[in-house]
Amino acid sequence: MATLYDTKIELNGVEYGIAGIDVGNSRVKIHHDDVFLSFPYDKEWKKNVQHHFRDHVSKRYLIGLSSVNPKQTTAIVKVLQRIPGHLVLNAHSLLMRNDALLSLGRVENAGIDRMLGTIGAMTRIQPPIITVDCGTAVTVNAVSADHHFLGGVIFAGLSTQLFGLSKQTAAIPEAKYVPPTSSLGVNTMQCLMSGVTASVVGGVLRTITSIKTNDLADKDVPVVITGGESQQVLDTLVAEGVNAVYHQHMVTDGILALLSKATLADLQDSIIGKILN
Repeated sequence: MATLYDTKIELNGVEYGIAGIDVGNSRVKIHHDDVFLSFPYDKEWKKNVQHHFRDHVSKRYLIGLSSVNPKQTTAIVKVLQRIPGHLVLNAHSLLMRNDALLSLGRVENAGIDRMLGTIGAMTRIQPPIITVDCGTAVTVNAVSADHHFLGGVIFAGLSTQLFGLSKQTAAIPEAKYVPPTSSLGVNTMQCLMSGVTASVVGGVLRTITSIKTNDLADKDVPVVITGGESQQVLDTLVAEGVNAVYHQHMVTDGILALLSKATLADLQDSIIGKILN
């Protein structure tokens, strides 16, 4: 059965597949067909992106690009534009042209990753819907039954909280997040892990409850979770009886959905022009 990932688009007499790239705060994520790659911003990341699209793909792609990291955006566009055959498109431009997919009239200046995540979630579950993205920041977002993006909340993620505490306090060292085995810690590290977990999970739970009661008036509205630090949140929500599911590629699925539903004119107008060195 055909899926979103099988989409082919003919543009100016050339057939393209579709690909999504999410330029995040700490990583760049690439998604097309059944391929999903994630590279941290180390000294090799640009070479890895170039190597993939130059040497490991067998067709041309319309590459929808979304970014919350301006520092890396120009760099990745330059990398992609050096590779013949592919076209890079501005996912934000496509989003602004598709009000039927997600209406943004009730919010202002919402992050592109938040909006794309809700579109990605809606490729699997019909709205109303709540999304949770657990990464550097945790975002909780709501979409009404008539596809209006209602807004949401943003707070620091698990690792971000640990990093902030280590920088702002003399007695707390830098630490990598490890899921706690108990709600109470008996040493500093255990207390930290229990504390940041309670902070994030509790914040997500309270926000979901409030949205269901005050904004969507639906106690059974589904919750879709993504992000590298989502497992602890997902497990707790399920244990609390929340209708929650995991969607690994929620943001890049949103990019692919935009590409697949765009008109040819909107695709043309969203192509990013050549960036000179």
